[in-house]
Amino acid sequence: MYKISSNIIIEVSKDGLKGYITLLDKEKIDFSNDKETREFMVDEKPIENIIEEIKGILKVGLNEDKLRLALSNRKYNTKVCIAEGIMPINGKDGYIKYHFNLEKKLVPKILNDGTVNYRELDIINNVRKGDVLAELVPPKKGKPGFKVTGQTIPYKKGKSPVLRYGKNVRLLDTKVALVAEKDGLVELKDRKVIVSDVFQVNDVDSKVGNIYFNGTVLVDGNALNGFKIKADGDVRIKGVIEGAYVENSGDVVVRQGVQGYNRLTIKSKGHITTRFIENAIVNSERTITAEAIMHSHVYSRDDIILIGKRGLIVGGVCRAGNEIHAKTIGSSMATKTILEVGINPETKEKNENLKKCIAELEDNLDKVIKSLNLLDRLKKVNRLDENKAQMYIKLLRTKNSLLAELTKFKEEYKVTKDEIDNLSKGRIKVSDIIYPGVKIVIGNSTFTVRDEMRGCTLFRDEGEIKVGPY
Repeated sequence: MYKISSNIIIEVSKDGLKGYITLLDKEKIDFSNDKETREFMVDEKPIENIIEEIKGILKVGLNEDKLRLALSNRKYNTKVCIAEGIMPINGKDGYIKYHFNLEKKLVPKILNDGTVNYRELDIINNVRKGDVLAELVPPKKGKPGFKVTGQTIPYKKGKSPVLRYGKNVRLLDTKVALVAEKDGLVELKDRKVIVSDVFQVNDVDSKVGNIYFNGTVLVDGNALNGFKIKADGDVRIKGVIEGAYVENSGDVVVRQGVQGYNRLTIKSKGHITTRFIENAIVNSERTITAEAIMHSHVYSRDDIILIGKRGLIVGGVCRAGNEIHAKTIGSSMATKTILEVGINPETKEKNENLKKCIAELEDNLDKVIKSLNLLDRLKKVNRLDENKAQMYIKLLRTKNSLLAELTKFKEEYKVTKDEIDNLSKGRIKVSDIIYPGVKIVIGNSTFTVRDEMRGCTLFRDEGEIKVGPY
């Protein structure tokens, strides 16, 4: 409380943010008869002097108009607020900005036509090495406040969070960002950012949906019909692949076996190991190992090796870049079985596709030439109307386009054919029996088994397929 004069009191609130003036009982004021003096004198002090004195006390937020009004109106014994301080603005807490979805939900994908794909649940936060996973957003500064008396009111500083991280995650030298040290699955566990290079599930089914992962996928059960696994690492399945599709860059291990329902089932850049492959299409850039391959199309750029008591290949096509090893090939029922070695399976497939394309182009070209010949005859007898003339021009363009495309495909076909003709390193090794009806292709040489053969090796020598001891 400040006493300016015998009848003027200045008070400040407890928090210092408000200043009040109170004029005491008017009987204590001695007014002059002079009008000018009455307006500018209070308790024999000029108003301007009083205002200056109050300014020395209420240094912040003083409302001079309200002060003059209070002094002029002479409302006695009434507390009037004439000054307001400035509230401090507290700083804002910093926070961590995560660059991945913290709450992945099992929401099926809605397609453009409005239908729902319940296999696409998108449950994995995939990241690549070097990806920024989280950033520290620093706290924002606040502003101090001021009491009406001029004293500073400090602001509350914002808190700075801590970047917590675990395996396969690195804190940058700037101390404000986390980055992945490996490809994999990013998660927030126990408030720590971690990257797992292994994703593990019980089964690949409607509860999980299709899996797209940058690391290794472990399946404790089965991969069921219609679902996909695409991984940059290994895929290891303890049960079976039953109509599912697996594509990866690492190895594939299927402990029980593969039932493909005559569809492309595995496409891998690594080794494939399983108990059996049945009614499946399987592609590998490395070795394929199984106990039995039945009625399947199996392609390996390396070797196909059959192991165990059965060691069986029966039905379908097995194509290997180097060698095929088996215990039994074919069956006593002369099941059609084709084995090809000594050639890159991709080159063989490309060669066959080119051959089909060339046949189609030649057929189309033949039709165009026949149509042109007909129009040529009409042209010679001046019976080519405007519509037929336009058709003639279009057919000429089509002919030239087909010829150019045909020339290109024939050149590619020659390259692949020469590559096939020059290869002869492949071998087929049979430890027990190879049945009649099995067709053997090594390079560009072909041999059909007419009688049972046991414990033998088939190889190409001087352009012919020969049989040697196992």
